[in-house]
Amino acid sequence: MGDGGEKVSVAKQKLLRCMDWLQKQNEEPTKISLQNKNDIQFIIQTNAARKNFLLAAAEDEATVPTAVNERSIEPKAVSLHKLRVENLNMECEWQSCRTFFTDYAAYQDHVRNHASNVHVIETEGGVQYVCLWDVCGHKTSDFIEIVRHLNYHSYHGKLLAIGFNGRATLKLPRCKKDSTKRNQIPILNSDYQCMWVGCEEKYNSIQMFLDHVKQHTNYAEQLVCSWAGCGATFSKKVMLVVHVRSHTSERLIACYHCGSHFANNRKLCDHLRRQNVAANSPYVCEVCGSRCASEYLLVEHTRQHVSTYACSLCDMSATSPAALAHHVRYRHLAPHHARLHACPHCTYRAVTQWDLRQHILTHKRKKKADDTKEFSDEDNSESESKPKKKKSTRMYACHMCPEKNMKVLSRGSRLTTHLVKVHGAQWSFGHSRFRYQLCEDGMYRLTTTRFESLEVSEKIVDGYTGPKELVSNFEFKLKQVAEPTDTTPRRYEITLKNPKEEKESDIDTKEVQLEEKNVEITMCDVDEKGNIISSEVIKSEFLYT
Repeated sequence: MGDGGEKVSVAKQKLLRCMDWLQKQNEEPTKISLQNKNDIQFIIQTNAARKNFLLAAAEDEATVPTAVNERSIEPKAVSLHKLRVENLNMECEWQSCRTFFTDYAAYQDHVRNHASNVHVIETEGGVQYVCLWDVCGHKTSDFIEIVRHLNYHSYHGKLLAIGFNGRATLKLPRCKKDSTKRNQIPILNSDYQCMWVGCEEKYNSIQMFLDHVKQHTNYAEQLVCSWAGCGATFSKKVMLVVHVRSHTSERLIACYHCGSHFANNRKLCDHLRRQNVAANSPYVCEVCGSRCASEYLLVEHTRQHVSTYACSLCDMSATSPAALAHHVRYRHLAPHHARLHACPHCTYRAVTQWDLRQHILTHKRKKKADDTKEFSDEDNSESESKPKKKKSTRMYACHMCPEKNMKVLSRGSRLTTHLVKVHGAQWSFGHSRFRYQLCEDGMYRLTTTRFESLEVSEKIVDGYTGPKELVSNFEFKLKQVAEPTDTTPRRYEITLKNPKEEKESDIDTKEVQLEEKNVEITMCDVDEKGNIISSEVIKSEFLYT
């Protein structure tokens, strides 16, 4: 009887949500007035109302619940080798369309035809085209780009259909991320160009581009990747096919809930399992105590604690090449080389676009505060007292204080100030801040252990001589090391010029003329004796004169 009562309660809640949604849809005067305006406010509000309805559904639903008058489909478990071709239900999410297809070619043609229905906004310099795909809202002044954009929506829609059935086939849990950005796809400023040697085909459809590249891989001689600047060889054809995806950015499956698309099934599994870690999972990190969903994820997580890359300019070590590059960009590059992103409102220049976006928010907050102040000065009689902000929970504990008088603070920055001023703590050379980790009692404490690989430790201990600065007035020597072939471009090697060498033996880089568009340049680091320590291959696609 209890189960029957719960089912009736759930059904009643769904009915109330449907009635509430219908009532909002029937507010015709408001919708008509908004629709007459020459902007996309009507589109944004309609999509937002629908998405709020979807997110209000119960957590135990199989997928994102369907809205009113939409066709209800359940995921179907199919055999793994037919997951990408069988029982696919691709949905056109164009506003007021909501049509389903089982044939991919018909689905592509249908989505492409929506290019004539895009929302047009008149501007001073021309017009802007707005995509009406659900929760997309992409705007551009180039009609060709909007066609390219819609072609990607059809490609992404197929991946969503594959991921829809993939949850049932792979027996995966539900995604818990926000689904309001599930259809926001990458910005596509240019056509897809095939970089296979001897081929110059271009496409505005990513599916046509991928089908074209497959023809190259099917007939590749000696299993060699002839993508410009690559030349990698493989022993099996399937390995070549997987490798070429790194050049074409091909994806095979997507998460139906949040829209993230992945290169293989395993990455989708990791994406969903990370969000659904069991409280009693046996895979526990010995460093920080975090629980992981699988042994593979535990290994990947543990790598984040071990520094395997050392900075050659200071005592800094990093866990990945990206983290090391981030450190060099902020700590060692000269400001005029690193700070390339200028603020449109002041003289500030940021290192990355993310830093610039965060900086621009300070201008917006300041402007909003000024407007609020002016409004309150004009009408003091109607002003109301603002509610007090809730105090943040104190979760950062000092490990150096006695247990009876342990200092607990609300922010890591405040604990850093406490450690430096009260206890005289200092961070190691190369590291700009303290790092804190979650302990078993739910408190964050200072990380006092630094894990490094043996090679990195030896490099830091033996080779570190103090802080250094990057010098930009190096002189280089250019030397051709290989002629171009059918599968590889002409290759050059660049080394630092030794001042003791005779000038006659040096090659003047200004006199070198390269006729090939695709060039490989090898950058070499040499020691005092001229021996090559390390080298890096750089691909160049512009033409020297």
